[in-house]
Amino acid sequence: MGRQIELLHRPPAGVARTAPPLLFVHGAYVGAWCWAETFMPYFAGLGYDCHALSFSGHAGSEGRERLDWFGLADLQEDLAQACARLPEPPILIAHSLGGHIAQRLAREAPVAGLALLASVAPYGLAASFAYMGWSAPHLLLGLNRFQWHLGQEMLDLALLRELLFSPALGRPQLAAFAAQAQPESSRVLAELMLPHPMMLLRNPPEIPCLVLGVRHDRIIPPVDVWATARAWHVEPEWVDDIGHALMLDANWETVAARVAHWLITGWSGGRS
Repeated sequence: MGRQIELLHRPPAGVARTAPPLLFVHGAYVGAWCWAETFMPYFAGLGYDCHALSFSGHAGSEGRERLDWFGLADLQEDLAQACARLPEPPILIAHSLGGHIAQRLAREAPVAGLALLASVAPYGLAASFAYMGWSAPHLLLGLNRFQWHLGQEMLDLALLRELLFSPALGRPQLAAFAAQAQPESSRVLAELMLPHPMMLLRNPPEIPCLVLGVRHDRIIPPVDVWATARAWHVEPEWVDDIGHALMLDANWETVAARVAHWLITGWSGGRS
């Protein structure tokens, strides 16, 4: 029996679509809660059956006290367990770290599709950290503080906004995010700094895939977005006027609408 992981559920509102369930996969420092007030009700309102998991050690899942024990393989097991609890293989809508885990699983287990939003590239975080160290070393330092000293009194909200959000996000929403955020597994972060060549050398399965990059992302550089798109043999698409934490930023509906469009035209080829 696997670990006890939190799996939020939002059933379709009104007439349900004939489509696989959607499984939302969160990134670092958060949990399933990051999807609960925006993307889940939005897509449930469009008739999709929506689910969101919290990885082990995150939010309502077990293992918070041993967060640093969990590695990439453990998070992949969590995602596989969540998929197994659904009636059929889901479409994974995955962000940042969650995008990397979704890509790992999709190469080994059946999924109906992938929407990779500001995703960590198949080869990991090395290019991302180098990009941050060159372009904005103060943000890299802030990210390290966010990881190791995550008390409310330690968070610089102005720096957090620059790192993750657009200027349009209100201060109350920024403070609410800071209050719920948590450290990430140091083992996961260390493993993401190692090379993962097989994620680029092996041909991926032929499944529908959307790769969406944030034009002015302070964490994921354009080269990582392009590498992810090329790994899945698609062209990347871009959104503007939004930060890395796109599901919680002021313009989150722009991203949600783009994913909804892909679900109708790119994923299903017109089926609904």
